[in-house]
Amino acid sequence: MGNCVTNRTKIQTNLEKPQKLYIHQAFMRHTLTNPESRKQLLLFEDNFIDMFDESPILGQSMYWFLLGLQNNEQKGIEYETMLQISEVFILGKSENEILRLPNRVSLIVLIVSLFGNLNIKDAIKQFASMEITYLQTTKCMQVFINMMLRKQNVNEQPIKSFVDSLFQKVNGNVPILQLIKFFDNYMAQLEEIVEDYYYNKFLGEQKLFRNPQLQHPSHILNQEWIAFMYLSFMHKESNKLELLYSTNVHERNFELLSHLLTECQTSVLFLIQCEEANRKYIFGAYTNFEWKDDAQPNGSKEDCIFQMFPQFKVYKTKNDKFTRSQCTYLNSKHPELKQGIGFGGELAKEFRLFLNQDLLNVQCKNHDKTYEPGELMPLKQAKVSILEIWTIQQIQGTTQFKDLIYQKIDEQIELEEFENPLVHLDEDISSYRSGDHPSLNQSIQQLQEKDSCDWDGQSQNGFEEEIIIRGDGFEEVKKNEQGFEVIPLNEASINKKSTNVQKLEKAPQPQLQEDNQFEEVLIKTSQSMDSSALQMVYNVVSGTFGQVESDDNWNGDNSDWKGNGSTTAKQSRVQLSKDLATITEELKESTNTQY
Repeated sequence: MGNCVTNRTKIQTNLEKPQKLYIHQAFMRHTLTNPESRKQLLLFEDNFIDMFDESPILGQSMYWFLLGLQNNEQKGIEYETMLQISEVFILGKSENEILRLPNRVSLIVLIVSLFGNLNIKDAIKQFASMEITYLQTTKCMQVFINMMLRKQNVNEQPIKSFVDSLFQKVNGNVPILQLIKFFDNYMAQLEEIVEDYYYNKFLGEQKLFRNPQLQHPSHILNQEWIAFMYLSFMHKESNKLELLYSTNVHERNFELLSHLLTECQTSVLFLIQCEEANRKYIFGAYTNFEWKDDAQPNGSKEDCIFQMFPQFKVYKTKNDKFTRSQCTYLNSKHPELKQGIGFGGELAKEFRLFLNQDLLNVQCKNHDKTYEPGELMPLKQAKVSILEIWTIQQIQGTTQFKDLIYQKIDEQIELEEFENPLVHLDEDISSYRSGDHPSLNQSIQQLQEKDSCDWDGQSQNGFEEEIIIRGDGFEEVKKNEQGFEVIPLNEASINKKSTNVQKLEKAPQPQLQEDNQFEEVLIKTSQSMDSSALQMVYNVVSGTFGQVESDDNWNGDNSDWKGNGSTTAKQSRVQLSKDLATITEELKESTNTQY
C-alpha cells in the first residue's frame, strides 16, 4: 500500500462532508471485492461491472471514461476521481471545468458514447459538435431502462422501436446536443431517474421512484414498454396498471366497455393491435379526463395518442384553446350520431383515431386539428386483433422524503406566514425520520411567538381571535381585525359593528358545559379594509387546521358537523399557540411513520 496514494492531487468539489463520507465508504466497500483493489485502494473494470450490476454497459463505460479523465499512470480509479464524477450525479453540476455539462443525462450519454476513448478531456471539449451513432444511442437507452427496472436483461424490442423513430429521417448520425434536447423536452423524468440511481449506489438513500407495475398478464405490454410510456407521457406518481377491458377476456361488448369507461376515475391507456399482410401494428391513446357517454368532445391537454410498433412515437395535443376539449369521444346511446370511441378531430367528427362500436374495425389519419401530426399506422383502416384498456393507478400516501416536511406544514398549518425549513444533506438523515429536526423546531417556535394570543383572545399581531370548542371534537377559530364587521346571521339586516363574535339564538341543544355554546356568524369586511377576515377550523382529533369553506367536516353551518360525535367537555376559550405543540408532535410522528 506504501506509495500508491502519495502523488494524488486533492480535488475541490462542492460536495458536503456527509456526502463525501458516504462516497468514501462505498469506494472502500467495493475495493474489498478484489485483492488487487484492496491492496492499491483503486477500483478496476471488474469493480465497476460489479458496482453497476444492473447495467454492465454502464459499469464498463464508466471505468474507461474515468481512466481517461484521471489521465495518469494508474490502471485503477482513485477515490478523488470518483468524487469528481459523483459531484455531477449528486449536484447536477461540477466545479471541474472539464465536466461542466448540461445535466446528468448528458453525462451518461457522454460516458457511453466515448467508450474506449482514452482522450477524454479533448473529446469533452468537442462536446457541442459531437455526433452519436445508432448503436451508441441504443446502448444509452438500454442503460436508462436498466436504471429504471433495476435489472440487467431487458426486452430490446421497445428500445429498438424508440431508436428507430429517432433515426427514421436521419442519414447517418445524430448531433449529440439534439438527442439531449429531445430527452429534456419529451423525457424530462430521465434526469431524476439518473440521480435516484446514483444516490442509491453511493449515498445509500432509497428513493420512492418505482416503474409502474403490470397487475395482470398482457398480450401487448411488458415492463420495458411501460418504462418508455412512463418517460413519455405518464404522470410521475403512476404506480400500477390494472386491466379494465380486453377482447381476449370480455369478448367484443361495446355496452360493457362504455359502462366501464364512464365508471373509471383514473387515467386510461388504450392499446390496439392490428395485423395486416403478416405485419403487426400497435398504437393507442392515453387519457386523463373523465369519460362521458354523451357523444360530445371531451378530454384534456395532457391526453395523447401514440404509435408503439414498429416505431415508438408520441403525439401530444396542440397548444391552443380550441383543441383542449377535442381529445376524446364516446357514444353508445345516440344512434343518430356516430357510435364508437374517438380520439382527436374537430367538434366530435373527423376523428384522428376512431374505434367502431363493433370493436372490430379501426380508422386512422395522419393529422387532425387536435394532435400533433404523424403516423399511427400506414393503413387508413384495419381489423382489430387485440384491444386492451388499462387503468393507471396513482401512488397513495407517498412522497419524496425531501418534500415530506413541506407537505405536512402546508396541510396542517395554514396561518398567515410560515417559512419552510430547508432540508440539508449534511444533517443526519435519522434526525428527519425521528422528527428531531432543528430548523423545523426553530421555525415552529418562531410561529408560536408570532401568533400567540392571550386567554382573552387578544393576538399579539393585532388580530382578535375566538376559538369555540364543539362537542364533537372540533374547534372553530374565528379571527378578525379592527375594521371588520361581525354580524349575527339572524340579524343580517342590522348594521352592527363589533370585534366580538355575537351569539346566534337557535333551537335548544344539549349543553356540555354552561359556557360551551355553538355560534354561527357572518363576517363582512368594512369598506376601509382590503382583505377579508380569516376564518379557520381546527380539528382537535386529527390535529389539523383548515379553512372553513374547504374543510371536509364543515357543512356550511355550525349546526351540522361530520365529526366523531365526541361529547367530551372542553374549555370554550383556549390559547391558539398552545395547540401548536400538539401539531409539532403529530408532525414528528407522521414523519417517523413514513420511514
